Amino acid sequence: MTFERGYQIFVRTSYIVGIAIIIIFLPFSKYILSIGMWTVTGAWILERVNMQKFIGFYTTGSLFRRIILALPYTLMLWFGSMGRGFKVFFRNRPAMILASLYLLHLLGLFVTSDFGYALKDLRTKAPMLILPIYFSTSRAFGSKDFYRFLLLFVINLVIVTLANTWKLVNFEFIDIRDISVHISHIILGLMVSMALFIAGYFMVRKKRVSFWIKAGALLVITWFIIYLLISRSFTGLGVLIITLLILLVIYTFRSKNIWLKAGCILSIILVVGGGGLYINSIVRDYYRVEEIDFTKLDSISPSGHRYTHHLENRQTENGHYIWIYIQWEELREGWNHRSAIPFDSTDLKGQEVKYTLIRYLTSKGCRKDAGGIAQLTGKDVEAIERGIADVVNLNWLSLRGRMFELLMGYERYQTTGDPTGSSLMQRLEFWKASLGIVRNNWLVGVGTGDMNIAFRDQYEEMHTKLAEDQWWRSHNQFLSILIGFGIFGLIWFLFSLIYPALLKRGFQDYFFLTFFIIAMLSMITEDTLESQAGVSFFYFFYAFFLFGRRDQDPL
Repeated sequence: MTFERGYQIFVRTSYIVGIAIIIIFLPFSKYILSIGMWTVTGAWILERVNMQKFIGFYTTGSLFRRIILALPYTLMLWFGSMGRGFKVFFRNRPAMILASLYLLHLLGLFVTSDFGYALKDLRTKAPMLILPIYFSTSRAFGSKDFYRFLLLFVINLVIVTLANTWKLVNFEFIDIRDISVHISHIILGLMVSMALFIAGYFMVRKKRVSFWIKAGALLVITWFIIYLLISRSFTGLGVLIITLLILLVIYTFRSKNIWLKAGCILSIILVVGGGGLYINSIVRDYYRVEEIDFTKLDSISPSGHRYTHHLENRQTENGHYIWIYIQWEELREGWNHRSAIPFDSTDLKGQEVKYTLIRYLTSKGCRKDAGGIAQLTGKDVEAIERGIADVVNLNWLSLRGRMFELLMGYERYQTTGDPTGSSLMQRLEFWKASLGIVRNNWLVGVGTGDMNIAFRDQYEEMHTKLAEDQWWRSHNQFLSILIGFGIFGLIWFLFSLIYPALLKRGFQDYFFLTFFIIAMLSMITEDTLESQAGVSFFYFFYAFFLFGRRDQDPL
């Protein structure tokens, strides 16, 4: 093997290792993820170094000249290599348009005042620029290597989800979202959804695949669905179901097989109709309340103490009225006897224990007195200590419990105007604040670094009842772009994501289209591109699927 051939193998291997590091550590560590980025960067620079000039310099001439000029000559070769790489990049119009969103963030510096945050944001979003450059200018992978990378991604997520489930089983968390330590549980849910469709491709679409691979793919699909349920990743589940429905609609229109069309239409009807009926039944159950004659409420508890009844407050929990049959002294004495967490302190979620206890007893249909405390099991006490306020939430697979939480949050928001504690109502408050900022900055936005300042000022102007430690940003990527860069920035954002895919026929490819649908859906309820994990996930797979391989996998 010649030196030049060995050098090419080394560079290609470094490139592959860098991509593997990125895939493995996407859900793990942003620091090691950065190492993967730097590894790919180094391979990209070395890929185009003129090795004949490099070897000639270090094998000819005087030793003194070689020592003195070693660094500047090496830098010259590196910059020359980068120049050749950028020359290829500038001839690739789809890649340039995709990477141009980073230029939009640079232009946002002209209208920003907080340059400290702006520079941090630019570092976070560097993948917007570097990943399209890498994949569009380096040799694309063949199908075999492409599938190996996808397999690595799927296996890696199996390991991550199993590790998170171990924490779930052993109750090593306060909020269930905390089981995903190194990455947002929402971004992880999107990755799991993507991996599920990858496994589905090998089980259903890929031809000439062995029985064992198909069986393994089925096991992976089953496990990922279970994980999304037990981890209550409702964003991941929602994105998964809607993506599946969109793909079914596409297959229905594209297929010439009448039986396949009928099967797709039936599946859509079953999923939409069944889901709608299930949700409707939960809503009806929530608003189905026990019949109580408020004129005939007992005034004295079995222990001889007077009850407190707040008849003006008809709030319910699991079909029972919360604010009747409350005996505070019995609750305090009984709870302090059962738990090491004092009645007048906070639970592990930071909520007042007494209110968590009252809601939990109500959800069990118990009175809030010594008798109710006596009916609590050890499991119930532990749940209350951990901040669980409704018995239906003890079941990990309880979509019913999650729906009850959303409906209660809606009722509380309607009554008090306080969205704190309800993820859906908080998002409505985030969007309300976002639109308030847009009204005054719709043309050019607030700039790259002033988003936090703009939101803080807007929340103060709104006199929001949202807890100050939750004065967060849009939780909608389209609104975030509109706030940061104005209406023309939003138009360019959409153009930069859609037009490259049109030019490269990406929407005709199964993997790209599936990923694109998942990513765009996520942007409705999340700032997907505002974290390093999110922007790395999006731009890695966008550039990898569109530029990083030679062959497409048609729908």
